[in-house]
Amino acid sequence: MLIIKLTDGRETLDDIEKICLYLTTHKELLPLLTTEEDHDLAYILKPTFKADHNESEKKAHWEKLFNEFTLTDSNGDELRFYREKKTDALYFGTKEGFETIKSINNDKPAIKGRFNS
Repeated sequence: MLIIKLTDGRETLDDIEKICLYLTTHKELLPLLTTEEDHDLAYILKPTFKADHNESEKKAHWEKLFNEFTLTDSNGDELRFYREKKTDALYFGTKEGFETIKSINNDKPAIKGRFNS
């Protein structure tokens, strides 16, 4: 089980670029990328002089990566991006890890007090 929280809410263009830069700077990940994923990453990281930095186009490429990018770990478990519905937080990891995070986030507080009632 593995889960990494990447953002606390909906990711910004800056967050997206940081995640994509991380994927491209780790040489062990590069051979695992498909040609299409490589193209999407390159587009997102491509500098632009437009005022909006091609934000809508970059986010379209990001959505594609979000939905399709997967890795398989040494145990055969699939790692992918997940989004928590309540907060839009972004995670990366296994389905088991994400299900664990969801169950923890949905649990009611163990102790009710004046601050969390």
